[in-house]
Amino acid sequence: MKRASDLRFRYGYLIHQVFVVSLTTLSAIIILTPVVWMINAAMRPIKEVLTYPPRLDPSQLTFEYMASLIENELYRGYFINSTIISLSTLAIVLVLGLLAAYGFSRFKMVGGRYMLLGIMALLMLPTVTLIVPYFRLAHLVGLYDSLFGLIVVNSAFILPICIWLLKGYMDAIPVDLEEAAMIDGCTRLQAMQKILVPLAVPGIVGTGTFVFVFAWNEFLLAVTLTDSPGSQPLTIGLAAFFGQFVRDWNSIMALSTITSIPLMIIFVLFQRWVVQGMTSGAVK
Repeated sequence: MKRASDLRFRYGYLIHQVFVVSLTTLSAIIILTPVVWMINAAMRPIKEVLTYPPRLDPSQLTFEYMASLIENELYRGYFINSTIISLSTLAIVLVLGLLAAYGFSRFKMVGGRYMLLGIMALLMLPTVTLIVPYFRLAHLVGLYDSLFGLIVVNSAFILPICIWLLKGYMDAIPVDLEEAAMIDGCTRLQAMQKILVPLAVPGIVGTGTFVFVFAWNEFLLAVTLTDSPGSQPLTIGLAAFFGQFVRDWNSIMALSTITSIPLMIIFVLFQRWVVQGMTSGAVK
């Protein structure tokens, strides 16, 4: 009986493993197919890519399309603008988010719960509903068609979820550690800097990666609040390839590949902290 029970357990475990591996493999294929097609179209003439039946063995591989974009001063400007916007948004959101999350996590404020619910309610607003208010406000304060205006708007839009993620992570860190540091002579700010922030590094990295990716990929606010190449990011440059009658697919895929490289590098370097920070900060 015991041997039969062991065999049933092993048989069930084997079926479970086969199912998990098959489902994972299928999901990976579905996710990676567009990425492979993008890289393929960035290095092969589009006529060859779109041939039917598809050819898996390329007759010609070239970096000409990527090189032409890299050598183009206009698109180098787009890349620099995206870098400035993303890094500036990251710095502003992390500083303000850390301070706000620390306050909500460590202090009992009157109406604090309702303030958190109000912040959460901001996350429910679709970006498109804020286009007109942002547009009029940017014109009113003189921030229309400027990098600073995009940085401010991106920061305001992504800050609420940053506060929620960081607060959830800080709630899991014992307050006794900070109290012990303050007994030893640290101020509250020093205790936060020397005790809390080092322990919250996974949450900070995970949240920071989320913020950077959002700012790097943002399009709707950029196309609404900018009008000249001097303040437009890469997403606007990518949209310029979509004409009314013609689409330059090779350039589109080449620029998409170049745009994706920084995000791939970030996830390769910080994937462990990204997963740990996002999952730990999402729940208390």
